Amino acid sequence: MAKNIQQYLWDESCGIFINKFSNDTFYRVISPTSFYAMQSLATSDLQATRMAKEWLFNSSRFCLRVISNSEGSQDCYWGLPSISADDPTYLKPGVWNYWRGFTWGPMAILTYWSLQNYAHLPDIQQAKGALCGQMEGMMMNQWVANRFICENYDPRKEFGGQCGGTATPFYHWGALSGLISLIEEGHWQDGGVFSPILTKNQETLFDERKVVYS
Repeated sequence: MAKNIQQYLWDESCGIFINKFSNDTFYRVISPTSFYAMQSLATSDLQATRMAKEWLFNSSRFCLRVISNSEGSQDCYWGLPSISADDPTYLKPGVWNYWRGFTWGPMAILTYWSLQNYAHLPDIQQAKGALCGQMEGMMMNQWVANRFICENYDPRKEFGGQCGGTATPFYHWGALSGLISLIEEGHWQDGGVFSPILTKNQETLFDERKVVYS
């Protein structure tokens, strides 16, 4: 499979892996699924670095910020929208935007796992850290303000990472946006066991399988 992904789905002109139509032409609507090729190790180091620089760190595409306090793009502030922010359908008013721009926890963790396979590359390591920081910030912004764990999130800064459109305000997979930071910081152990975490402003309950924040 990895060989076929490399041979048939890499688009050199765009610098990313892209889906294809049945007639063997590229479907150049780019979403985070393009980064999933890294899970199969189909990507060369040069390709992975190029995707990070030209797509993940691009403030008009997937909007990850190397410097955590950088303002970045206001239209794509929290990063990793479900379609590239330069796509003409991105959060377009008057259309169904469910998969056209909102940020999703499942996409975040799948992208994180993809990046893990290339963490030996400096640009990928930076992308991994930026992804964790922005996803955690987005999720916690709504948790602290409203006690929401959103089905999906609006990535635009003016909306404060609020639940996107008609999204359910409390949905289990929304927490994946924060889980990646726990993995990155080494709190997730083999076998699915969390190690205890105690912070200044959080109370933690530990029962061998999970950490619950109150």
